[in-house]
Amino acid sequence: MDAKASTTPSRSPRIRFYTTAGCHLCDEALAMLTPVARRRGLTIETIDVLDDPWAERWYAESIPVVARDDRDEALCWPFDRGRLYRYLP
Repeated sequence: MDAKASTTPSRSPRIRFYTTAGCHLCDEALAMLTPVARRRGLTIETIDVLDDPWAERWYAESIPVVARDDRDEALCWPFDRGRLYRYLP
């Protein structure tokens, strides 16, 4: 076994949660996402789509959305706890 590979800590991908104020589906999704991310040791970065022009263009009509920085595809609503577990690292 390569000693360097075994001693290098693995970096978890960044998890972004795209949302906006007053979105009840976003509240529901975040309540589902938070304990799953906590169990996996992941930090969630919350982004309001109205504060980010790129996010607004891509996700405004799909929120809530969970995205990883190491994957091209995002997890758009509707999703359940099982899909979250399969999507998250």
